[in-house]
Amino acid sequence: MTNTAAPSMKTKLTSEQKKLVRSVFWRSMWLMFCTSYTKQQGTTFGWTMIPYLEDIYGKETDEFYDAMSRHQDFFNTTPGMSPFIFSLVISMEQERKACLDAGKDFDDASIEAIKVALMGPFAGIGDSIYSGALRIIATGIALGFSQSGSWLGPILFALVYNIPNILIRYFGATFGLKLGSTYISKALASGQIKAFTKGFAVLGLIMTGAMTAQYVSFKTTFVADFGGTVFNLQNVLDQIMPGLLPLGITMASFFYLRKKNKPITVLLVMFAASVLLTVLGVCGG
Repeated sequence: MTNTAAPSMKTKLTSEQKKLVRSVFWRSMWLMFCTSYTKQQGTTFGWTMIPYLEDIYGKETDEFYDAMSRHQDFFNTTPGMSPFIFSLVISMEQERKACLDAGKDFDDASIEAIKVALMGPFAGIGDSIYSGALRIIATGIALGFSQSGSWLGPILFALVYNIPNILIRYFGATFGLKLGSTYISKALASGQIKAFTKGFAVLGLIMTGAMTAQYVSFKTTFVADFGGTVFNLQNVLDQIMPGLLPLGITMASFFYLRKKNKPITVLLVMFAASVLLTVLGVCGG
């Protein structure tokens, strides 16, 4: 675990580096185990770094404790994206140790600067991938099976969500070790990080729209006779735009939740409206 230089993308990892990647993959799973309002994931970030810093600087050395102090400051990002940052930071700590051993200067602040620079953009990418895309895609695939009572529903949800999650974590740790801080600086400057974030956000919105059209169902049953002319409210709405009512309910709920963030209120209002409209004969039979 003491290789002092980050290899290029075409370089194969050594057995020690592969061992490091596997270790980072598993230890990063505990990132959300202990959070606080002041440090968020900072405490568990420092805990995750313990074996790697001990390997680099030695156990209970002054350099080890100095490094631990660096890695207990505020940190907050999407947990699935953290292995990349962990591997990158470990690579920089290895580089720092090599420079100090060679009598060269190393800017310790650059390690913290990389963490701070990455946690925001990677949180944006991670939230877009996990919350905006993976969760919605997995729900869309599993929902049909679950509604029909099939046991495949929850299993497919777990597989569709977690297989990409595992791959992102593992290869994130690998690429973090290979790419180094230089590539990330270029990606941030060129706008590649923003492009990834926007792309996954758009994918999530597309899937949300598809799920709304397929699974949100609301039709009126109101029919009236006006002087021999039958008025069917649902037919009129379908002529304006098919799925107008489901779309309207979804958008109204979205804007309310975005403004007030009270899902219980939305559920109660929907329940009350359903009972009232059914009694009045507007919908429900």
